[in-house]
Amino acid sequence: MRTHTSPPERALAAGGDVRLPTPPGVVRRFWTRHPHLADTLIALIYVVPMALTLLVNLLDAEPAPLRDILPNAAIMLLLAAALFCRRRMPRLGLALTWVSLLTFADYGEAHLVAQLLALYAVAVYSDVRSAWIGFGASTVLTSLAAWHTVNPAEVPWIPVAIQVAIMMFAATLVGVNMGNSKRYVASLLELAAQLTRERDQQAQFSRISERSRIAAEMHDVVAHSLSVMVALADGAHAIAAKDIGRSRAAMLDVAVTGRRSMTEMRRLLGVLDVGTAPVPLAPQPGIDQLADLVESFRSTGLPVVLERSGREPTNPSVQLTIFRLVQESLTNVLRYADTPTRVVVRLNSAPGRAEVTVSDNGRLRREPSAHAFGRGLIGMQERVSIYGGTFEAGAGLHDGWRVHAAMTFENEPRQPAVDEER
Repeated sequence: MRTHTSPPERALAAGGDVRLPTPPGVVRRFWTRHPHLADTLIALIYVVPMALTLLVNLLDAEPAPLRDILPNAAIMLLLAAALFCRRRMPRLGLALTWVSLLTFADYGEAHLVAQLLALYAVAVYSDVRSAWIGFGASTVLTSLAAWHTVNPAEVPWIPVAIQVAIMMFAATLVGVNMGNSKRYVASLLELAAQLTRERDQQAQFSRISERSRIAAEMHDVVAHSLSVMVALADGAHAIAAKDIGRSRAAMLDVAVTGRRSMTEMRRLLGVLDVGTAPVPLAPQPGIDQLADLVESFRSTGLPVVLERSGREPTNPSVQLTIFRLVQESLTNVLRYADTPTRVVVRLNSAPGRAEVTVSDNGRLRREPSAHAFGRGLIGMQERVSIYGGTFEAGAGLHDGWRVHAAMTFENEPRQPAVDEER
C-alpha cells in the first residue's frame, strides 16, 4: 500500500542514513499515512446521515415535495465534495461551501459543520492570508444566509450570525495554529534535507579532491621512479660489456628505486583501501630529502647541482610542494633534455616566501606529450597556486629548459605538526 510522504521527507529518505523520529500516536500515524481514506470517511460521515434523512422524508406517509428534496440533495452532494477535496484543494472546498450558502437553504447544523471544516482546512493546508480572507467572506455570506432564512418572529438573525461567526473564528484560529506548526515542521524537514544534500555534496567534493591529490602524487612518484629506472637500465646495458661491476651496481640502484617507489605507491593507494589492515603512516618528503633526490638523479649520469640559500621554511606542506617541484622538474630534464652538461636546482627562501628554480642547458630531445609532460606542468602549477604564487616553465635564456616557482605563505608555527600520508 502506498504511503503519503511530503517532499522534504522523501528528500531525507533519499539520504539513506537520516532517520526521522516516529510521530506520536499509532492512530495519528495511521491517518497520516492514509489521507485519502480519512477524507473519504469524513465525507461519508457527513453525507450518510443527511441522505438517510432525505430518504425518510421521501418515504414518509406525507412525503415532502420533490422540489424541496432535490435542492437539499444537491447541496448535500456539494458539501460532501467540499469535504472530500478539503486537503488537496482547500480553497476550492471553501468555495463550494459558499455556493451552498448562496442558495439560501436552511442553515442547519450540518451546513455549519461543513463550513467549519472547510475553514479549518484552508488554514492548515493553504496559508494564513487565505484563511483570514476565507473567514471574512464566510462571515459575510453566513450573515446574509441567516438574515434570509431565520424567522425574526422566532429567533433574531443577528445573534445567530454572531454565534456562527464566533465558531468560524475559533475554527480558523485553531487551523492557523495547526497550519503554522505543520509549516514549521515542514521547513525544518526541508532544512534537514538541504543540509543532507550539502553534506553529501561536500563529501563528494572531498573525494574528488582527494583523488586528484592522489593522482598528482602518483604521477610524481611513477614518473620520477620510472625515468630513473629507465636511465639506470640503459646505462647498465651500455657498460655491461666493458665494466660488469658498474653494470651490476646500476642494476642494484634500479632495484632500490623500484622498491622505494612501490613503498610510496602502497602508502598512496592505502588511502583507497576499505576493510583492510591500516597502512602505516610515514612523514611526507621535504627539503631534507632534496639531497637524496638529487643524488638519485646523479646516479643516472645527470649532472645536477643543488644550491640552497636563506632560511628554509619549516611548514611540512610547503616543503612537500618544493620537493615535488624539484622532483618533477628533474624528471622532465632526464626524459626530455639532450645531453645536458649542467643542471642547477636553486632554492632561495626567506620567512614567508620561497623561490625554486630548476634549469638545464640541454636541448629538448623530443617534444613532450600532452599526457605526460603537460600533466606534470599542470600539477606543479596547481601546487604553487595553493599559496598564491607564480609558476613559469619554458625555454631558458640560452638553451635548455627553465622552471621557476615563487610562493608566499603565512608565518609558520614554531612547532609545526608533522604532515603524514597513508
